[in-house]
Amino acid sequence: MWRPAIALGLSLALALSPTLTAAEAPPTDPDIVKGINLVDDGDFDSAILILDGAARRLATDPKKVKELSQAYLYLGIAYVGKGHEAAAKAKFREALAQIKDITLSPDKFPPKVIDVFEAARSESSQTAKAAAPAPAPAKKKGGSKKGLLIGAGVAVAGGVGAALALGGGNGSPPTTLPVQTPPPFNGTLNTDEVRRIFAIAVRASGNVNATATWTDSASVLGLNLLDSAFIRVGPPANRTNNTTLTLGPQPVAAGTYHLEIEYHTCNGAPVQSAGPPVRKAARPDCTTNFTVTATYP
Repeated sequence: MWRPAIALGLSLALALSPTLTAAEAPPTDPDIVKGINLVDDGDFDSAILILDGAARRLATDPKKVKELSQAYLYLGIAYVGKGHEAAAKAKFREALAQIKDITLSPDKFPPKVIDVFEAARSESSQTAKAAAPAPAPAKKKGGSKKGLLIGAGVAVAGGVGAALALGGGNGSPPTTLPVQTPPPFNGTLNTDEVRRIFAIAVRASGNVNATATWTDSASVLGLNLLDSAFIRVGPPANRTNNTTLTLGPQPVAAGTYHLEIEYHTCNGAPVQSAGPPVRKAARPDCTTNFTVTATYP
């Protein structure tokens, strides 16, 4: 069994690997240390719950990049231990987004962990290449003045078209797109359905703001903004009172995003951890109605 060796191997890799310059020291955050110990004991469900909470807390502090990367790494390894490779790769990608030069030594980690981690690294590289802007076409040397003038005319026409699309033209300055306020997303979360996801279409760069409210004050919910690949964008929502969460303003570019609302705990007992639900026999029987409202460009 490779489970008991995972946490020790990762701790040693972080401490000894020369490429982990931003994460050389062993973790000092108490929740991460606790999560490592749980992984070491093979208690992956509890480890995921603790490490996910640590990641959410650390994501709000830009000075905690090293610790946040460690939390995501251990989360990924816990998911590998549970056999949930898709969730593991998502957490590994988030770890690499914090510190790009992480490597896992084959002397310290089981082949399965390294295989999933390297697959996540490859996916991150492909995503980055796809998102990179295309190189500008090379300028042709020579050519007539008429050709240059025509090119300039096309550029001017494009600018006018853009201004008209945004409500400008006739000498008036262009305006920004109006903020979208779709109808509220309503639903119910319970023991069997612990997560709901709603797609939103952002038309231009700007800020996403969202609020979630629910009916059961004994329940704790979470609200996240996800990109088109279902990877969280920015920190999770802040809990402003017993039944309200607020998210944003979160800067985004144009594209498809998702608002994810998830059940965390009810009466102090975990309903689900980040990813696969807690075993049904161990979950409390809870239900709450929710409403999610959002504004975005």
